[in-house]
Amino acid sequence: MLKPDNLPVTFGKNDVEIIARETLYRGFFSLDLYRFRHRLFNGQMSHEVRREIFERGHAAVLLPFDPVRDEVVLIEQIRIAAYDTSETPWLLEMVAG
Repeated sequence: MLKPDNLPVTFGKNDVEIIARETLYRGFFSLDLYRFRHRLFNGQMSHEVRREIFERGHAAVLLPFDPVRDEVVLIEQIRIAAYDTSETPWLLEMVAG
């Protein structure tokens, strides 16, 4: 993520220490477990942090706008992950991929 020119960058990659990275699953997607430490605002390093990262690859989103109709274009598609958590697994979404 880029910051505006008038704001200082507080932390960078040198302020993160990767202790370990373990692949828990690799298929269409992947799931990696990271163990790391990061710099705190007081300048010290944090305790070890563990986070699972669900890697789905790079993606982009597009929000088409029709100025004549003053409308945006959305798509509706089934998302089986929403089956147990929503009234319907068919969701309105922006065009992405």
